[in-house]
Amino acid sequence: MKILNVYRSEPNEVVKKLAEIVSEGRESESFDLNVDNPDYDKLVDMAFEADQTICWW
Repeated sequence: MKILNVYRSEPNEVVKKLAEIVSEGRESESFDLNVDNPDYDKLVDMAFEADQTICWW
Protein backbone atom coordinates (compact mmCIF):
# COMPACT_ATOMS: atom_id res chain seq x y z
CA MET A 1 0.00 0.00 0.00
CA LYS A 2 1.33 3.43 -0.96
CA ILE A 3 0.54 6.41 1.27
CA LEU A 4 0.85 10.08 0.36
CA ASN A 5 1.29 12.52 3.24
CA VAL A 6 0.34 16.08 2.26
CA TYR A 7 1.49 18.82 4.63
CA ARG A 8 -0.48 22.09 4.63
CA SER A 9 1.98 23.71 7.04
CA GLU A 10 5.39 22.86 8.45
CA PRO A 11 4.84 19.65 10.45
CA ASN A 12 5.64 19.75 14.15
CA GLU A 13 7.08 16.80 16.08
CA VAL A 14 3.63 15.35 16.84
CA VAL A 15 2.58 15.37 13.18
CA LYS A 16 5.92 13.88 12.13
CA LYS A 17 5.51 11.06 14.65
CA LEU A 18 1.89 10.37 13.61
CA ALA A 19 2.86 10.31 9.92
CA GLU A 20 5.68 7.91 10.76
CA ILE A 21 3.27 5.63 12.63
CA VAL A 22 0.63 5.47 9.88
CA SER A 23 3.31 4.98 7.21
CA GLU A 24 5.14 2.21 9.05
CA GLY A 25 5.68 -0.85 6.87
CA ARG A 26 4.28 0.88 3.79
CA GLU A 27 5.72 2.81 0.91
CA SER A 28 5.18 6.50 1.56
CA GLU A 29 5.76 9.86 -0.09
CA SER A 30 5.21 13.38 1.10
CA PHE A 31 4.22 16.65 -0.53
CA ASP A 32 4.58 20.10 1.04
CA LEU A 33 2.01 22.78 0.29
CA ASN A 34 3.80 25.29 2.51
CA VAL A 35 6.36 26.23 -0.15
CA ASP A 36 6.28 29.02 -2.72
CA ASN A 37 4.44 27.86 -5.84
CA PRO A 38 3.74 24.19 -5.07
CA ASP A 39 3.47 21.97 -8.14
CA TYR A 40 -0.24 21.10 -8.05
CA ASP A 41 -0.02 19.00 -11.21
CA LYS A 42 2.55 16.81 -9.46
CA LEU A 43 0.30 16.62 -6.38
CA VAL A 44 -2.64 15.39 -8.48
CA ASP A 45 -0.45 12.74 -10.12
CA MET A 46 0.89 11.63 -6.74
CA ALA A 47 -2.62 11.43 -5.27
CA PHE A 48 -3.82 9.19 -8.09
CA GLU A 49 -0.77 6.92 -7.72
CA ALA A 50 -1.26 6.54 -3.97
CA ASP A 51 -3.66 4.07 -2.37
CA GLN A 52 -4.26 6.44 0.52
CA THR A 53 -3.76 10.19 0.93
CA ILE A 54 -3.57 11.87 4.31
CA CYS A 55 -3.70 15.66 4.59
CA TRP A 56 -2.02 17.09 7.65
CA TRP A 57 -2.98 20.61 8.68
